Amino acid sequence: MVGKIKPKALKPGDRIAIVAPSGTPSKRNLDLGVRRIQSYGYKVWIHPQCYMKLGYLAGDDRTRADALNEVFADKKVKAVFCARGGFGCQRLLNYLDLKTIWNNPKIFVGYSDITVLLQTFGRSFITFHGPMPAIDICRKNYIYSTERLFRIITSSSPVGAQTNPKRMGDFVRRGKGRATGNLTGGNLSLLQKLIGTPYLPRLAGKIVFLEDVDEEPYRLDGYLSHLFAASDIAQASGFIFGPFLNCKITRRTYPSLTVERVLDDYFGEMDVPQLWNVACGHGKENMTIPIGVMATIDADEGIFEITENAVVL
Repeated sequence: MVGKIKPKALKPGDRIAIVAPSGTPSKRNLDLGVRRIQSYGYKVWIHPQCYMKLGYLAGDDRTRADALNEVFADKKVKAVFCARGGFGCQRLLNYLDLKTIWNNPKIFVGYSDITVLLQTFGRSFITFHGPMPAIDICRKNYIYSTERLFRIITSSSPVGAQTNPKRMGDFVRRGKGRATGNLTGGNLSLLQKLIGTPYLPRLAGKIVFLEDVDEEPYRLDGYLSHLFAASDIAQASGFIFGPFLNCKITRRTYPSLTVERVLDDYFGEMDVPQLWNVACGHGKENMTIPIGVMATIDADEGIFEITENAVVL
């Protein structure tokens, strides 16, 4: 169950630590992301582990886990940003000092493979599904999502109404009615991989957001089939769908169902409010979604409002 402990709000001059629990970030992109974060008035410390490389991992499992253990134990660190995603977070679960991490709630930001850690740490405190320095914040003119991230993690006021950037258009409304509940979710494939662990959250009564990237339709079909069979996702109060980017039919699996058809097979007849085309996760923009706070979605009016603050002063 997602905890309700809220980390302390970030203040100008606070120290942000950057770690790489999955893959090794591009040094150029990481430097660009750090400079942008610093321009908002924060100190940034890049953990040396970020520069390690072991195949597709930023160092071995123990080293990556120890970096997380270290920054959560460090009282000088007020927030922890993940440099990038990739693969490897699930390999860390046996090496994490969860007692220390859960007892030292801090702002923790990431997405994609980081979904595993967002949900694991989220058993104790609010975590943040949002943009990462070496993937998103480093990009030229990446203003919309960066400013929303810092607005959410610096203010103790309710987060408020969420909207897409103009170029993405409005939310697409499906289902009907209005739902209120705690926000939870993340990358679909990583949520499915948490089945059978203590870290898959209860989904009944929650507003669940889902997104993914680079997955062929038949793989998404398998993830959803497993989730519906082995979790309580069918009892969710509502759904938010980000992009399913580059989830294309390939020649290897032709003929195939489309992504749209796969999603519609599972969610099309559910009589709960749904908002699609939401700028969260992989894509040109990535609005920050605090996991564990209350929100309301309205499929009749196209409203997505986070009705609770995510941090405290």
